[in-house]
Amino acid sequence: MLSNLSMKNKLLFTVLPLTLLIYLATVTLVYLSSRNSTEKLAEVAIDAIAKQQASEISTYFDVPLYSLRNTAGLFGSEMIEGELPDRRIADQMIESLIAGLPDAAAIWWIPRTNEVDGSVLWLRTGNRLNPALDEHRHALVSALRSSRSDHEQAIPLVPINMGNTEQKVIALTVPVLSNGVVTGSIGVGLDAGKLQERVSSLRPLEVGIAALIAHDTTLVAHPDASRVGMKQADSERDFLGDNVDVVTDAVRTGKNMTLRFEAPALSEEIFMLITPVAIGKTEFAWSLGLAFPSSALLGGVTTLAMQLLLLGTFASIALAVAVVVLGRAIAQPLRAVADTVKQLASGEADLCSRLPASGNDELGTLAREFNHFLSAMADLVFEIKGTSKSLQDTSVQLQEQSRTAGQVVDNQRDEVGQLATAMQQMAATIEEVAANAGHAAQVTGAGDDAVALGQSKVSGLVQAINKDAETLEHVSTLAAQLDDASQSIGTIVAVISNIADQTNLLALNAAIESARAGEQGRGFAVVADEVRALARRTHTSTEEVCASINLIQERTRTVVDIIEQSRRTSQSNVLTASEASEALDSLSQVISQVRDMSQQIATATEQQATTSDLLSRSLVSIADSAESASHSAADVNRRSDDLEASAARLNALVSRFKL
Repeated sequence: MLSNLSMKNKLLFTVLPLTLLIYLATVTLVYLSSRNSTEKLAEVAIDAIAKQQASEISTYFDVPLYSLRNTAGLFGSEMIEGELPDRRIADQMIESLIAGLPDAAAIWWIPRTNEVDGSVLWLRTGNRLNPALDEHRHALVSALRSSRSDHEQAIPLVPINMGNTEQKVIALTVPVLSNGVVTGSIGVGLDAGKLQERVSSLRPLEVGIAALIAHDTTLVAHPDASRVGMKQADSERDFLGDNVDVVTDAVRTGKNMTLRFEAPALSEEIFMLITPVAIGKTEFAWSLGLAFPSSALLGGVTTLAMQLLLLGTFASIALAVAVVVLGRAIAQPLRAVADTVKQLASGEADLCSRLPASGNDELGTLAREFNHFLSAMADLVFEIKGTSKSLQDTSVQLQEQSRTAGQVVDNQRDEVGQLATAMQQMAATIEEVAANAGHAAQVTGAGDDAVALGQSKVSGLVQAINKDAETLEHVSTLAAQLDDASQSIGTIVAVISNIADQTNLLALNAAIESARAGEQGRGFAVVADEVRALARRTHTSTEEVCASINLIQERTRTVVDIIEQSRRTSQSNVLTASEASEALDSLSQVISQVRDMSQQIATATEQQATTSDLLSRSLVSIADSAESASHSAADVNRRSDDLEASAARLNALVSRFKL
């Protein structure tokens, strides 16, 4: 999602939430730390306040208890065998004691024996001190009978009839000892209303409330006066909820306790501290309970958190403005880079454009490096442009050269075809020469037979001279034909020699062209070398054949001359058989030689036919190679056309950049 946002919005949506998150985490940490510290400080302060108030309440009870102890000592010293000798002594002491205790609403003496009649009760009504009526005294004795103890006691909310009204007092009793035996107790009744006013008016830390609870969980003083005298489990369940039993156990055992709970009646968190209150030498301590709303204790912390949040809001606004300004400062150079890159990618790339590169920050470095990149790109495109132009020119030259090479190869292919045709014709001629040579051999064989027959029939030579003359005439004709045939063979051999020279020249040209063709003409060069070798062998053979034919021609001429001479001699020397015989011998020898020469000519012509056939096959191979070279030249021509098109395309692409 962030990839679709601008740089400014990216900074705004990343830096601002992250900063807010860090700030909120810091505020939360400060709040929790301050809350814990404040709670601990509040607990310490509340504990100190509770102990101070408990000490003041204990002091409030210590003064009358101290007076009661002194009076109890006086009572014990006046007793005889555990009893006062006179009831008036008790009246005097009680009257004196109540006069010295202005907070006392009533003071009494209750003996262990004859407690109803021997008891004494004095009441304070306003500024007056009066002994109580017997019925009121009897009612007090009945009320305290269940609480009688050999120890000091603090009895909550004892009802005393003050005449016209009934008043609840806090009864403090001290045992009277005589010879170590408890003989009775004296007690003082402190106005419970005054203690209620004192405790209910307490406002610890200006937000707390206080309550005084007796060890039997009776509420002695409470902010809600209607709950005074009720048991804690009955009256405080709506306040303590499920914690009422825990608090009740702490009160009964006189233990310190701190408690944090959600008050059902108030729907808020309450911090409560229970502190024991020691009352004289009583066996059981009372408890002072202080309760505070946690929100009130942490009001300063909450205010601090709100102030920090408000400060964070203003700081976030300032940060957002700073991020927007910073985002614009960062985005403008980046936008310039983006616009330049977009222009480069649009097809009309101006490589001469440059970005403003002011400043030494990362954006300035980016602009300078981008300008260096554009300069490098301009140099590269310039070199590519020159290279593409050179490549295009080279492709044109290669195209011309390949076209010329193709024409040369085509011409060479045609010439080789003509040469192959000529070689085929030469092979046919050589076969004909071979046939004629065979025929000449047969003729010379027949002549040889005829000479043998003439030698065997010398006796009939004279008679057959005419016939011999005819025969010689015929032989002369054949010799002339043989001379003509030898002349034809010489002509053919000259043609073969000329063809061999031309083949050698063509093979040399083919070798030169194959060398120009490079790797593709290597096979063609091998074939050209073989053709040249064959041409040399053909030339050598033709020279040998030519020499033989010349010899045959010379011998043939000689034979013709001899036959002519023999014919003339036979006509003039019919009678000379010996000369005829000798002439026949010479003729036989010549004919033998002619026969041998004819056989040699036949053999040479057969070899020439074989050579010409091999040369013909080589020329066919050369023609095939020339055809392949022609195809290769055409392929090179097509490749050069493609290369020229690619060079033109590259030149067109590079031309899009402005240098």
